[in-house]
Amino acid sequence: MQENLTAMKGFDSKMYQQVLYCFAHPDDETFTCGGTIARFHVNGVRQTLYCATRGEAGKTGQPPLCAQEELGDIRAQELARACDVLGIDECILRDYGDGQLSQLPFQQLVDDLFKIMESIRPDLIITFPPSGISGHLDHQIIQQAALEAVKKTTFPTKLYYIVIPESIAHLHSGKIHATPDEYVSMKIDVTPFRANIAQALREHQTQHLSIDRVFPGVRDGDISRLRSHEYYQLVIQK
Repeated sequence: MQENLTAMKGFDSKMYQQVLYCFAHPDDETFTCGGTIARFHVNGVRQTLYCATRGEAGKTGQPPLCAQEELGDIRAQELARACDVLGIDECILRDYGDGQLSQLPFQQLVDDLFKIMESIRPDLIITFPPSGISGHLDHQIIQQAALEAVKKTTFPTKLYYIVIPESIAHLHSGKIHATPDEYVSMKIDVTPFRANIAQALREHQTQHLSIDRVFPGVRDGDISRLRSHEYYQLVIQK
């Protein structure tokens, strides 16, 4: 790795005042970088989450916790609670269609993100890597749109991808797309914030099947196998 950091060195310094996260679905924020969000919150950084869909095409649980047509509204409520747990100051929730971002005029999504970026002028912007980690097309589209929007910005900022290094990919259950270790430029110790991540995951109640698969034991209070670090790739520095 370019940097083998075990603390927030650089990432939580006073140079960062505003962070923007660009994701596709409710729960993306917690699944990927909940520990980083919690850590920034403790350091007094203002944080905004952009979520492109309401997650209405997802599963409703087993047994179902709501009707399918209710899921978008329920997941919006779950997201709001998770944001409160982690320390997100503002959640911008769009309704562009879960599983349908590829059908949306791409420039519309880029322009929407660009306007938000220009409005809040974040020092740091975080999104998925090109693979989307899980390979979900919505994840890939939001990454592409965020990248194009950042290229157009008129203020100093940095764009990071939240990634999983190849060297630890075997620790993750299910199919994931990892990033070669040589591209990982930041390693964040989130051990003190495992309880925050776990509580935020529990707020996404309708997604308990995914949570149990990816984070076994967490809903029952076992956080021993929850990640201790989150990893980032620096993509743009302006």
